[in-house]
Amino acid sequence: MALKQELFGRTAAGAPVRRYTLTNGRVAVAVLDRGVTLQSVTVPGREGPVDVLLGYDDVRSYEENDGYLGAFVGRVANRIAGGRFCLAGAEYALACNNGPNHLHGGLDGFDRRLFTLTEEGPEHLAFVLESEAGDQGYPGAVHVEVRLQLLEDGFSLAWKAEADEPTLFGPSCHAYWNLAGQGSGGVLDQQLKLFAAAYTPVDATLIPTGEVRGVAGTPFDFTAAKPLGREIAAPDPQLGFGGGYDHNFVLQGETGVPHPCAEAYSPATGVCMRMDTTLPGVQLYTGNCLEEVQGKGGAAYGRHSGFCLEPQYFPDAVHHPEFEQNLLLPAKPQRHVTTWRFSVE
Repeated sequence: MALKQELFGRTAAGAPVRRYTLTNGRVAVAVLDRGVTLQSVTVPGREGPVDVLLGYDDVRSYEENDGYLGAFVGRVANRIAGGRFCLAGAEYALACNNGPNHLHGGLDGFDRRLFTLTEEGPEHLAFVLESEAGDQGYPGAVHVEVRLQLLEDGFSLAWKAEADEPTLFGPSCHAYWNLAGQGSGGVLDQQLKLFAAAYTPVDATLIPTGEVRGVAGTPFDFTAAKPLGREIAAPDPQLGFGGGYDHNFVLQGETGVPHPCAEAYSPATGVCMRMDTTLPGVQLYTGNCLEEVQGKGGAAYGRHSGFCLEPQYFPDAVHHPEFEQNLLLPAKPQRHVTTWRFSVE
């Protein structure tokens, strides 16, 4: 086990950004203190090590490009309709940074913040962020702790949050995966299985309608492994809204208890990835809006160059009382963990 620390670069404002790399001889995970951003994940493939995570080689690219590559997004991941919500009789206004809606915490969300390293070791890192009351329009001050733990065959990301008054809270990890290797091209031939028998349909602005719909007999059925691209162009209005998959799936497990989330596989490298989480949903996003940008090592990223599996509370839950709520209350800390494990076939 080993930990390497280095200066990754500086923000436009001159603040230093550091990269921390944990390795165990099999798996190597590099993370930035800016946004607790996963910058690379290198795992064994059939023919040698493979970096299976999209990312950038410099701070400026993270600052200037959209997409939230590898970032810990929040305070609330995904969308909030109209950028407004009511809580305890008060109305709150948030930035609308995704058409008419609020997305991933707003214009200056957690993905753009410098977290403070509080613990380090050859197998783990811990970061802290203090989010003041009114941050991006959200009520209450929130203390956030994020812990990265290296495992023999992967890693886990755990977070804990505490607030001084009721607020909304529900971050996620926005990693883009390409199990054939970042920069190797598209991911639509890679196989995916989701432990979800239902999903939440959306409107034209990708806000859930409130319905929970079974996946059986639809292009959203990933209960058995299939290529991501097999039905991505099917004549289903849901796929048309986002130009592919950009939907929340309802996981079959108890919130707060680790349960299976997803399994993915690349025929090209033999890399298998298994995800477990304590959260109730996962957003499948097939990189439909990835623009032509230069990634790590000069790699060209474009549409469908990576896929995201974002563990989460259901999007726009505050406007859907039938959904489990991402409410953070004083004296009731919120804790969740997601684990990624890798093998080779």
